[in-house]
Parts: sequence; structure tokens; C-alpha cells
Amino acid sequence: MDYARTCFIVMPFGKKPVDGQEIDFDFIYKSVFLPAISDVTLPEGGKLEARRTDQDFFTGDITVEMFRYLEYSRFVLADITSLNPNVFYELGVRHRARQSGTAIFRQIEVKLPFDIAHIKAFPYEYQPEDRVLESRQLIARVLRESLVEDRTDNVIRLAIAQQEKRPRPELEALRRAAENALRRLDYANAIGLLRQAVQADQDDVLTPMKLGILLKEQGGHWEEASELFRRIVAKTPGYSDAWRELGVAQGKMKLDRDGEASLRQAIELNAGDFDAMASLGGILKRRGDLSDAAAFYRQSVQVSNGHSYPLLNALTLEAHLRGSLDISRDRLALKRAEKSLRLQVADDPPYNAPWSLFDLAQIRLFYKDGEGFLEFLSKGVETCAASWMPKTFRETLALLPGGADGLPALEEGIEQLRNAEAELGSAQD
Repeated sequence: MDYARTCFIVMPFGKKPVDGQEIDFDFIYKSVFLPAISDVTLPEGGKLEARRTDQDFFTGDITVEMFRYLEYSRFVLADITSLNPNVFYELGVRHRARQSGTAIFRQIEVKLPFDIAHIKAFPYEYQPEDRVLESRQLIARVLRESLVEDRTDNVIRLAIAQQEKRPRPELEALRRAAENALRRLDYANAIGLLRQAVQADQDDVLTPMKLGILLKEQGGHWEEASELFRRIVAKTPGYSDAWRELGVAQGKMKLDRDGEASLRQAIELNAGDFDAMASLGGILKRRGDLSDAAAFYRQSVQVSNGHSYPLLNALTLEAHLRGSLDISRDRLALKRAEKSLRLQVADDPPYNAPWSLFDLAQIRLFYKDGEGFLEFLSKGVETCAASWMPKTFRETLALLPGGADGLPALEEGIEQLRNAEAELGSAQD
């Protein structure tokens, strides 16, 4: 198998009920994904080749074939529309090794009950028929741009080539056993197995990356994770994912100058890494460099096609710097974000509360809907478990220009958050 030319597709099979409608995923594969992938020429020449497996292995262990596709494929395309557990598990396997070389898609009209952390899911449609061509063009463009812009790909291909030259079956068995432990939610065992694999092969860069991300996910073991990421970039300075993760870890450890340098290096290596841009915006915002922070948030918005996290931060900082709020160029992106957020907060309990509720409140504020702003803000306050939660949102709202901009109920909302912060602080004391 020539994994250097393989685009592995992670998606459901056959017809599946989703949100009260039946979706034919085989039709989508044949009419949307396959033609789009087949139209992509690799930077070094030759065509990208689509692959998918038709086996349902969710109740059992991950197979060798599946493991190799997820670890080594040049590109992975995932459709998360149906919230299929196999799809999410396979996506997790891929992301622990590498986020670059991975693109996620979802259908616009289907409910997603959560935001996938720092991952952008590109929306697509396959009905009516004229949407099929538009979706093919979107997918092909995402693939082409990712393959051209991301220099991480060369690093990974070299690492895979080294492994193929000196195969170590016992190490692959350790890594696969770790993935199967994760499938069983046995995180302690998975971490132990990956630590063994890291110690056994000092030249490997993929396994330390998987371990570092797992440590980050399991309670933020930032020091050990950052040491792993630092080890990776020392061996492979072109691995942009590792630079980004190192920068995020350094930021969490309040090493802002180091984090800024690492995130800038990630962006230099991969101009399409909107998560690195947004993370850098966060460090600069915390440091008080609001102009540069706004620029990186805006850059992240453009690259991610309107991801709500950098979008709301960009609009807030731009309003602060300009002295007035202007949402004219972002109305469509805000509309999409609001639609997704309303689906999230309709869950019981609301997913990702209080942040989904606070984000929705902020969007209503931007539309000058004071009543809606206070409604969602109050619901968000009710779900806060610690004083830093309302404080964080209060500090964001405080950056917005006041009454002259006509943002109704802004001061009332800030006062409500201040009161909630005080009450939660007293309860914690």
C-alpha cells in the first residue's frame, strides 16, 4: 500500500437515520467525496487515491489494517455528520498522531451537540443536486491547500519511511494496544503503554506526539506534555503540529514569551493552522497586545472559514480598538455560529456550558437584542461552577465599547456577571 498517495475516508456506511431524516452515506461517498479526492493532484505529481474500509469494528479491537490507514495515510477525511462512534474514535486515533493532513466535514442541516475543541468542521451539502458540485469543489480545495501549505507532511512521510525501513513489530503492537486501551476508556493503561513505546524508540516522533496529546487531554499534564513536544521539535524542526502543541502547553504554564515563539513557528511552517493562530491571539490578548491579538484572531477566522471562537474574539477586539462594533462582513458567519450554538444549548444539560450559552449571548448582543443577550447570559451564569467562569466573560464584555455604540443591556449584563463572580467566590471560600 502506497500510503503517500492515500486519502483515507472515515465515515458511516449505507443509509443512516440522522435527526429524523435518512442520509445515504454511500451516495455521498460515490458522488461527493470520491470525485473530489480523485481530482486532487499531489504536489510531487500523481493523484490522491481514496480508500475506506467497510468493516464495523467498534465492539472489538482496532485492526492492523485500520491502524495503518489512520497512522500512515497521507490524508484523512472525516465526515462527522451522524455522530457515529466509530468515526469519532478513528478521528481520535488520527489526531493523537497528527492533526495536519486531516480535514473534517459535516452536513449543514444536521445537529452537532458539541464543538470539537480546536477543530474546524467544514460544512457541506449534497441536496439539492446543484450543491453536489459546490461540495466537491470545497473538498478538493481544502485538500489541495492543505497538501501545498503544510510542510509537516514531509516530516511525517520521512518518519513513516524510516519505520518501514526498520520495522519493529513489538513497537507497533505496543502502540496498537494503547489505542485499544483508549477504546475501552482505560486511559492509565494507554498512557503506560505509550510511555513504554516512547522509551523503546528514541528516534520515533509519532508516538511521543500521541502521548503528549493524551496527557494534555487527561487533566493537563502540561510539564510532561511540553517536554515531549520539545523533544519532538528538537528532532524534527519542521513538525508544525508539535510546535503548536508546545506553544499551547507553554501558554498554559504561563510561559507566554516561549509560547508565542512556538506558535509563530507553527504558523510559519503551516499557514493553514488556524488553531495556532487563535492560540497565539489568546496569548497576545492576555498580555495586553490587543492589536496583534485581533490580527491573529481575524487571520484564524479567514483560514477556518468562520470558526466561532476566533470570530467572536476578533469582533470584540476590533470593536475595542475602533471604538465601535461593525459586524457587516461577518453576518453570515455569525448566523452559522448562532444556528450551531442554539442546537448545542437545546441539549439538557446544555453542551459545553457555560461557554456555549455565553457565546450565544454575545451573538445576540452583537445583533443588539438586549433581551436575548440577558436571557442566555443568565442561563450561562446558572451553569457556572467557579468564579473564574463569569469573570472570564465579564472581562471580554468589558472590552466592548459602551453606550455610544448602542449595545443594549451591556452594562446590566456586566453587573450580573460581577455579582455572580462575587457569589461564587464567597461560596468557594
